[in-house]
Amino acid sequence: MPLFGSKKEKKQKEGQDASGHPVETTKIVELYVDSINNITRNTDVTGKIDPYVIVYANDVLVGKTKPVNNTNSVVINELFVFKSKSDPLTTKLRFELMDKDDIGDDDEVGSGSFNPAVEESLENQLIHLKYKGKDIGSLTITMKIKEIMMV
Repeated sequence: MPLFGSKKEKKQKEGQDASGHPVETTKIVELYVDSINNITRNTDVTGKIDPYVIVYANDVLVGKTKPVNNTNSVVINELFVFKSKSDPLTTKLRFELMDKDDIGDDDEVGSGSFNPAVEESLENQLIHLKYKGKDIGSLTITMKIKEIMMV
């Protein structure tokens, strides 16, 4: 007697239902904000900025990274997962680098964008950040497109 499942289940292939028909799949995007790099714009009077990143996909807010205190460069490694309404490669990504302030509104440090449709690779991409047309540093991101089963 098998420990798990029946003999019939053992013949079932991955990605098929019990009748052998293909299971519907969909694509999701895993977007990793890997790091904030060499930020030259300082919005604080004393010390360094307390940076965090706001992530948008096709102008829809995907999420925000956690703020990190008093730094101009930091490894973040935060993951955002979403499903695009169309081909994930046509998703336009926008990033806003912010400075967390305890008093008053947070300050915009800079922003940048990424268009996966025109890139050969989606891993370890450098996103150049600008503020009023001037380079102020960069982000490193990785975008992975995964096909998952819908059950």
